[in-house]
Amino acid sequence: MSYHIIHILQHNSYLSVDRGFLVLKTKDNEKRAPLNDIMAVIVAARGVSFSGESLSHLIKNGAVIVHCDENYRPIGKTIGLSNIIHSQIFAKQIEKDSNFCNLLWQKIIKAKIENQAKVLDLMSVEHKLWEYLENNNLDEGNCARHYWKKYFSKFGHKKPKERERKDAKNPVNQMLNYSYAVMGAFCHREIIAHGLNSSLGIHHKYRFKSDPLLYDLMEPLRPFCDLILYKFREENKRKDITEFIKIVAQKFTTITFNINNKKIKMPNIIDKYISSMADCFYSSFPLGCYIPKIEEIYEK
Repeated sequence: MSYHIIHILQHNSYLSVDRGFLVLKTKDNEKRAPLNDIMAVIVAARGVSFSGESLSHLIKNGAVIVHCDENYRPIGKTIGLSNIIHSQIFAKQIEKDSNFCNLLWQKIIKAKIENQAKVLDLMSVEHKLWEYLENNNLDEGNCARHYWKKYFSKFGHKKPKERERKDAKNPVNQMLNYSYAVMGAFCHREIIAHGLNSSLGIHHKYRFKSDPLLYDLMEPLRPFCDLILYKFREENKRKDITEFIKIVAQKFTTITFNINNKKIKMPNIIDKYISSMADCFYSSFPLGCYIPKIEEIYEK
């Protein structure tokens, strides 16, 4: 599986193709990466241009291109048409009933809250999420408000007053949104590879230019982004938090999980996760899916 994520931060960069390599030219230098090894290209600079051939080869190889504005806010993505069509899974997505969706969504939200609780534990923050889980009080809105209040408390005097999703002004929220976009690129690629249609959600409803299934499946993965940002801040307190954009993609590819005494990298874990979701639709059994857990992260 390809792992490399090309992160473009230099304005007026130009991407082209030469003998199986993606070539990134800037004012100061030139870098190359094998096309077959590229999972995604994250564009976070102005004036970036692609040759038609580079776009064609990237999309043909299954890479996702994420476009961001000057505040590192994801504003769009370029992704290929599905080249793997699993008609039976697609039919199951269409036929799924409300009971199936409700059961699967409850499992997803429970996993998300468990991961959020583990993040707060690792941050040494007192919280009530385990209590909510024990009492089966899975009110997503209430849990989210409690989580963000506790999470942001560790970011000092520059902490956000609230979670901002669109047009975020606070740098912490900007970095969270940016990391979610990178994680979303991983997920979107696997959704297509496993024959799922991202327009057919489990809980989120389709809106113009939206991918409800992607948003649904991203939920339990967001706490991984939260944890990476917190660790970056703790390890680099003298750096501007926006420096996070330079390392987030690399962090995602190096996170290792311990599953049944096997070491598995994050990209393969996401593949395992999306594959299990496709199996759920195919079998019409919503409770047998695998969802990644923070506690599975392997620490050396």
